[in-house]
Amino acid sequence: MEITRPILTIILHYGSELYTWNCVESLIDYKLLDILIVDNDPSQNIDIPLKYLDRIRLLRTGGIAGFAQANNMGVNFGRKKYHDCILILNNDTFVIGNALQEMRFVLTRNDVGAVGPCMPYADEPTKIWACGGVVKRFRLRVGGIENMHDVKAYDVDYLPGAAIMCKLHVWDLVAGLPEKYFLAYEEAEFALRIKAFNYRIMALPTARILHHVGMSMDIQPMYIYNAIRNRIIFSKYLFGRYFGFLYASIITIREIFKSKIGFSLWLCAIRDEITGEPLNRSSLQVIKNKYIK
Repeated sequence: MEITRPILTIILHYGSELYTWNCVESLIDYKLLDILIVDNDPSQNIDIPLKYLDRIRLLRTGGIAGFAQANNMGVNFGRKKYHDCILILNNDTFVIGNALQEMRFVLTRNDVGAVGPCMPYADEPTKIWACGGVVKRFRLRVGGIENMHDVKAYDVDYLPGAAIMCKLHVWDLVAGLPEKYFLAYEEAEFALRIKAFNYRIMALPTARILHHVGMSMDIQPMYIYNAIRNRIIFSKYLFGRYFGFLYASIITIREIFKSKIGFSLWLCAIRDEITGEPLNRSSLQVIKNKYIK
């Protein structure tokens, strides 16, 4: 099947401009791409170099949006009537070889709603970070490595948000990424919502996109708080408002052992979930200011 329509490609910029332009360089030779950089960094100061002006557009979010909201803003801003497929990429990714063509070919199958690549570590390309992901109870883990011997696409529970290619009409069916999450777990609910419409979520081992995987944020208070809130929200989606809240609240109490202030963070997250405190950059900044002196 000949593919002639360009892919709407969203690169979510946050942090390193070097990563962003390296990501762009890995894409620039692909002719069937409409590239939009979504600047979600609080500084809002990235500008498109002259050499890219004829290939790239820029959208500034104001720097306060979460991962889901920023990508949704990008899709809504960048889409054209001729688009039938979108690709969302973290700016710390680097596309290798024919990964996008291979993923796009998988997406031509009628029963496939979204597809993702195999993602090696950028600083250690022989080591695989993820090739799809697994949902177990309300927990997520990247996985798929056990299937790496297979060159064919295979079904997975969800795709890590660093790189997802999705049919645009399927994206519309589920109303994009759920914005009730700030960072993490939105891609898992997104995948499960797609599956509810009887579309498959697949990973393709032969398609390779490198990823600079962040490690340090897991021990920061604001990210511990964010992780607890997101797990509760996802558990409520899976198991219902009351049981899901109770189940996740009990399980996530183990977060208190991650730091000396863990118990206080857990109490704060539980309280805020009960009272309906928004989970956004402002609320996370409050946590950061409170616990980081």
